[in-house]
Amino acid sequence: MKALLWDGRPFPEGFSIKDIEKPIPKREWISVKTKLCGICGSDIGVINGRLPLLADFLVKPTIFGHEAVGVIEEISDGVTGFKVGDRVVCEGLGGCVELGEEPCKMCRLGRYNLCLNIAKAGSGVGASQANGGGFAEYFLAHKSKVYKVPDNITDEEAVLTEPLSVAVHSCFIGNPQGKSVAIIGAGAIGLQLLQVCRVMGGEPIFVISKYEFQAKLAEELGAHKVYCLERNQIPVLEIALETGEGVDQCYEAVGSEQTLQDAIALTRRGGEIIFVGVMGKANIDFIMFSAKELKLYGTWYYAFEHQTNKSSFEIALKLLGEGKIKNKPLLTKTYKLEQWKKAFEAQMNKKKHETTKIAIRYD
Repeated sequence: MKALLWDGRPFPEGFSIKDIEKPIPKREWISVKTKLCGICGSDIGVINGRLPLLADFLVKPTIFGHEAVGVIEEISDGVTGFKVGDRVVCEGLGGCVELGEEPCKMCRLGRYNLCLNIAKAGSGVGASQANGGGFAEYFLAHKSKVYKVPDNITDEEAVLTEPLSVAVHSCFIGNPQGKSVAIIGAGAIGLQLLQVCRVMGGEPIFVISKYEFQAKLAEELGAHKVYCLERNQIPVLEIALETGEGVDQCYEAVGSEQTLQDAIALTRRGGEIIFVGVMGKANIDFIMFSAKELKLYGTWYYAFEHQTNKSSFEIALKLLGEGKIKNKPLLTKTYKLEQWKKAFEAQMNKKKHETTKIAIRYD
């Protein structure tokens, strides 16, 4: 099969398309033929050196691509409930069950996103050569992390199920019902956070975007008010004036020193910050954080949401199937695998290409 491999060097030198052996699923694993796969912000962070710890974790050469929708190609022994030809999405994270380990404390609690064995190679999708990922024609996924896509959800909607699951999990950590909300960042996950917060009863919901095209999308998707840096607005000041004291909750969906500092400023005394963005080292002034007695919650991918007895992925697919979340407007453009360089450049240069989400397609 054809696969886009990354050897650890900077973009674009570190990437190349190779013909490699198609992976064969072992017991309880499924082989998936990729249809579409999105480029994640964490992929960009790894290859541009912004997230060195994640980069060091990967066994190289590696195949990226954990935001994939595809069709089951092959089923191994021990797999029930699926058949060849089923259209599916898969969780990217792996843990004890994929490694054949006895469940650790976190996995037993359904918090497999915090698995104590997660650093071991070979468990997930889109972070190894062994299992592959969506930047290859085929990849492997464990049966426990595979979900059928309902017929009324298109491939273009399904390809963003993984980031939507991140938004779902973040909102279950925050529980925005009846609370005023600010969302910093209007990329794919920021715009999905907006929609999930709205479904879960957050009101009003303010969105802070960097670019004008993002602001327009946020307005279309139901934000109470949007503040855009390209409009020469000062969001921290204007939201303070609008609310009188700041918001109850702030969802940070960028992952930078400045936006975390802004979240501290935006949030009222005794309020909550849900940090959804991925960031390495930062120099933050925490004086106001302490003086306001704020709560800061970290989030990591998705898990089993005990409040609903469903996984974040199941909830995301349910919301999509019911038409409560709009993913399709977030998919800006698709490229063939051979056009990988253009695809990554379009995802990296959001302003130039007015990009929310770029995906690799196979047709």
